[in-house]
Amino acid sequence: MSNFSKSEKEIYELRKQKIALLNDISNDSFPTKFNESTKISNIINEHRDIEEGIHTGISVTVRGRLLNARSFGKLLFYDILDQSGKIQLLVNSGEIDDVYLRLFENFDIGDIIAVNGEVIKTKKGELSIKVNQSTILSKSLRSFPEKWHGLKDIETRFRQRYLDLIVNPESKKILETRSKVIKLIREYLHENSFVEVETPILQTKAGGAIAKPFTTHHNALGLDMYLRIAPELYLKRLIIGGFEKVFELGKIFRNEGIDQTHLPEFTMLESYQAYADANSVMDMVEDMCTYVFKNLETDTKLDFGENTADFSGPWKRISMFDMVSEKFNIDIEFNSDFKKISKELKKQGVDFEAKSIGLLVYELFENFVEKEIIDPTFVIDYPVEVSPFAREKKDEKGITERFELFAFGSELANGFSELIDSEDQANRLKEQAIKKNDGDEEAHVEDEDYVEALQYGLPPTGGLGFGVDRFVMMLVGKTSIREVISFTHLKPEN
Repeated sequence: MSNFSKSEKEIYELRKQKIALLNDISNDSFPTKFNESTKISNIINEHRDIEEGIHTGISVTVRGRLLNARSFGKLLFYDILDQSGKIQLLVNSGEIDDVYLRLFENFDIGDIIAVNGEVIKTKKGELSIKVNQSTILSKSLRSFPEKWHGLKDIETRFRQRYLDLIVNPESKKILETRSKVIKLIREYLHENSFVEVETPILQTKAGGAIAKPFTTHHNALGLDMYLRIAPELYLKRLIIGGFEKVFELGKIFRNEGIDQTHLPEFTMLESYQAYADANSVMDMVEDMCTYVFKNLETDTKLDFGENTADFSGPWKRISMFDMVSEKFNIDIEFNSDFKKISKELKKQGVDFEAKSIGLLVYELFENFVEKEIIDPTFVIDYPVEVSPFAREKKDEKGITERFELFAFGSELANGFSELIDSEDQANRLKEQAIKKNDGDEEAHVEDEDYVEALQYGLPPTGGLGFGVDRFVMMLVGKTSIREVISFTHLKPEN
């Protein structure tokens, strides 16, 4: 029997033997379904204000997991937990039918049971159910960790996430909040006439972003394929095909590092809106987030780590060039002389690898500026070298109509006025392909099929990528992305 210590194996075997005993005690043990029950939260909400020592005469049935046994003479106390909440059970061994007392004597912490009883409040003021009847629905064959109610070890929490969700109410609440956020994002987009679509997760070209893909093989087609690093190019094909507003909310895969804000598998919203530009998209993002805050009834001032940010809006929109200029007290513009700026920076002891003004500003921003952005801020004026799908500004050569939204030093969203010139797009992808051939694993692939689609005409379009996981992290104040997803990948214990 794997993953058992000697004592754990003994407990397992003892509990396994109880299954037959419980079946002998009651014919109602282990039913295939159990529908007739009341949510614990409803009982608490309806009866929380009754006075101490009151017996209401109201009979209720609840189902859930048995936790935390205590005994005081003839009185046995337990907690029972369902998805909505937790309530105390009171078993008076002198008053309950012998069959149901014997059942309780053979229940273990972790068992899933159902009980019927009267709603009361004890003399100590604890809202409880005084049990009249009970049945077992499922047996817990393993014992909970010692001091289960204080399960804190991070490795154990994420490796045995199901235990974490049982014993740490906050963990479950975070996932419930995540579900509400995703629901509200969908609601907002549907109410604003966006059509939800699904695009391929397996792709013949890893396109739409600059990232390293996961590779796989399609046996039937005999093709190497990639898990998508973005749905972007397929979503824009739908705009070419006549849809004016589309979105997809789903998993993205990038074969890159793991840290507090990055996982190789994450959830992203991408949306595209015809006849809109980057400014329209920024307006939409801020409005969408405001909708989420309002309907979650959450304070727009969020604490995250050691910082507090105000999401109430309007959010700042600042040029990357202005932010870098202010940081280093040097006036840097899109047409500045690279050698002159380099010389000024070297006087300050600043190291960099960039070979052009655009790449220099981007490198300095990434390394020195973005981590200092606390309040939600739209950073605009991204260099064309790092924006292969964004339209170039007409009056500022080398600068695109692109933004990224930052808060608490992390990127929340990326969007731009989409590049619609098929020849310009083809040239940019050729430049990316050269980088890839030179060993840059994250450079974009050349995609002739997408260029061909563009040749049929993409209307002016505003596009968005929005990081759902990070947004939830900020809403719940958790600085680790692993806290806001159901399950995370971990190295095997052995």
